[in-house]
Amino acid sequence: MRYSTEIKKFLYSQYFFGGLRTAIGVSAPAVAAILLFHNPTIGFTIAIGAVATCVLDMPGPLKYKTNDMLACSLIGFVAALLTGVASADSLTLWLTVVPMTFVLSIIQVYGNKWQQISLAALLIMVLTLGEQYTVVDATTHALWILAGSIWYTCWSNSVSRWQWQRIERQAIAECMFAAASYLRARGDFYDLDIDLEDSYRLLVTRQIAAIDRQDAARDIVLRNLPQFRSGQLDTLQVGLFNLFINSVDLHDTIVATHTDYAQLRDTLGRSDIMLFMRDAVHKVAHDFEDVGLAVLEGRPSYPKVSVKAELRALEYEIELMRKHDAPVRQPEVYSAVVSTYRRIWSASRLTAKMHRNTRADEIKPETEMRVDHALNRFLVSRRFEVGLVFSNLSFASPIFRHALRVTLAVAVGLWIGKLLPITNSYWIVMTTVIILKPGFSLTRQRNTQRLIGTVLGCAATVALILTVKSPHLLLAAMFVCMLMSYSLVLFNYTASVVFTSSWVLLLLHLLAPGGIRIVGERAIDTFIGSALAVGASYLFPYWEYRVMGKLVQAMVASTRQYFEAACTLGAAAKIPPKDADLDSDYRYRLKRKNVHIAFANLGNAFERMMMEPKAQQRFVPELNELLVQSHVLASQITAAAPLVTALATPANETLLQPLQRAFAVVSDNLQQAEYAGRAAPVAGAAKPSPAADAAATSALLEQERALHHELEDMVVLAEHTAGTPADMVQELKQLVHQCKQMIAASWLIRRDTCKVRLPGA
Repeated sequence: MRYSTEIKKFLYSQYFFGGLRTAIGVSAPAVAAILLFHNPTIGFTIAIGAVATCVLDMPGPLKYKTNDMLACSLIGFVAALLTGVASADSLTLWLTVVPMTFVLSIIQVYGNKWQQISLAALLIMVLTLGEQYTVVDATTHALWILAGSIWYTCWSNSVSRWQWQRIERQAIAECMFAAASYLRARGDFYDLDIDLEDSYRLLVTRQIAAIDRQDAARDIVLRNLPQFRSGQLDTLQVGLFNLFINSVDLHDTIVATHTDYAQLRDTLGRSDIMLFMRDAVHKVAHDFEDVGLAVLEGRPSYPKVSVKAELRALEYEIELMRKHDAPVRQPEVYSAVVSTYRRIWSASRLTAKMHRNTRADEIKPETEMRVDHALNRFLVSRRFEVGLVFSNLSFASPIFRHALRVTLAVAVGLWIGKLLPITNSYWIVMTTVIILKPGFSLTRQRNTQRLIGTVLGCAATVALILTVKSPHLLLAAMFVCMLMSYSLVLFNYTASVVFTSSWVLLLLHLLAPGGIRIVGERAIDTFIGSALAVGASYLFPYWEYRVMGKLVQAMVASTRQYFEAACTLGAAAKIPPKDADLDSDYRYRLKRKNVHIAFANLGNAFERMMMEPKAQQRFVPELNELLVQSHVLASQITAAAPLVTALATPANETLLQPLQRAFAVVSDNLQQAEYAGRAAPVAGAAKPSPAADAAATSALLEQERALHHELEDMVVLAEHTAGTPADMVQELKQLVHQCKQMIAASWLIRRDTCKVRLPGA
């Protein structure tokens, strides 16, 4: 690991930049209120509104983020007002807070952003529980919180508009770093010292991370498309747009290099070819990461590594394989080596182009993709349906179950706070609200992380309070802890909790010095709240397997659509597109994005299911195999797409008829798998008889063998046809190899989908 690079990546990243923006936005109004009004209470109240609203300050389109913050400000004001007015009487408070908790939790049905709004409003409600107010005081308190929320919204909006270029650079750089990590995982397949199963698990994890980063960057880049200035496109925006398109293309170039790594390892062993391929892929990843770092720092980038030596060595090894008749004796291994060589060469060309796109004087005033209204298809629209919350008021809704859990946990937390004089009910409830998530696995994960972080944070705070007596030094330490807390929250939650616990405890110590007693009380409250959250997570659980059927169906459907879009790049398959208003390249890229997102959704759900109790883990081998084969099939489709475009000409239509039949079989397998996923009943339903299953499998295997013979005969015919270029024959061999892989993968997807008996859509 290059530690200096990792430090640079963090200091220039959106995480540190966002943490600094948040720390200043939260602390500035409080400090100003203390200096102007000499009233820490007002400053603390304003900070509550800012702290709650900053939950929405995540990387994303500025328009939506501002709207979300304004909605959060209004809902938080109402929550604070109702809680404050009801605080005069314990029974009234309980009767107000408990139903309001349910309402604020059920609004999560509107999506991820509303989950954050729900959490922010619940935090405001909880932090208002600590005092008793008159109606006038409650209104004043709520207005100060609203002022803090509005302040932070304006602050974040202003900084984001001022630093829009930096924000876009950070999003693109994060996309590149995730793709570079994926490339390294690819390179590990050529290292025999690394277990193949471990490599596959790591590859799936890195693929999901890369897809998530691409999706986040896409949402920002496509909402800041290059504009015309002085009659031509803005060079800076063109460079950023092209960098993003190049990074996606490079990621997909390496995705398309999938092969049978077990066969490759068995055949080539520890030969020089494996070493050259591993080193070349790692070098490309290193170079790609350097481009990302340059984009992050806003400086021109120049190549520091070269893969020329590895490429020349691979050329020599490929020539030796050709001389030893490997294309005939080991056609699949030879094809895999040649394909890998070509992909590495293409990736090196793409990184060279990306280096140029970081240098303002070398950016060409033209975009990699045509900029028009069709790009809106790549964005996710946001619609607000008022009736959605009412349609989710049943136990069939996971959010309804979650809202009930949170409501009951808050009710019990308030009761415990009144019952035990050594505890603070608002801290117990706050811990419970933060930890409880809609999914059981996420709740358990957050609980462990929060407990570890709280213990470490409390210990560090005690040591700091005992050794540092100067309030000014403690105030500076508190700001640093706040900065690190918000910087780490997105990618290292445990470390974030350590710093969060520290700055909150330091704040309480500065406002009302109480030594280590405050630390001890907060630690006890945290443990009670954590225990309450864990206990509540077992109430009305909605296990992850219940949504897997829908995600499997979406995965298969998106893969089929991607395959059909790849076929329509050429004339090899006569599959009419449904979205005829898009040209083939746009359609292909759109379907490629959709299949990546569906894969990430299924992969994330599978990982969450594996964190649940063993009794709730259903069809683990089949789902794991589905993930692997879906990745294999998508990789082969990506690899085959340019070959289909090159070979599918009217002159080759008769020759490529076996290929058309093979494509039809792949499409049919995926359609059958999609139908099986849509029609899959709940667990326990009747399954096909073993005899019928065996007969169907035998028929499909026989069909597959017949297709293999047809495809091989097609290659032989091309070789013996006078005037057929040697390059075309080689491309046809490669496409046939990939077609065989697609048939096998689609058949395995069909088989596993039929085996998975989970609730469907």
